[in-house]
Amino acid sequence: MTEQQNFLIEGIVGDMALWVMQEREVTLDLALSLIYNSITFEKLQNPATGLYSESSAYNYELLKSELNNGKLLQIDY
Repeated sequence: MTEQQNFLIEGIVGDMALWVMQEREVTLDLALSLIYNSITFEKLQNPATGLYSESSAYNYELLKSELNNGKLLQIDY
């Protein structure tokens, strides 16, 4: 993982954390825990998936789908 990829991931996680906090009315700690313990985050960190180059909104939709369904539904990596 390059420094640029890590920078992009940090931005995506920051955006997703805000949205999780707003939609689920949870604390920052809980929002980050939900993100960091998700399959979505695991895939986001894998350079082969290219998710780090997708928008925060795209990644958030994947996370929401995972949190609502208990699994990642949209991705075939």
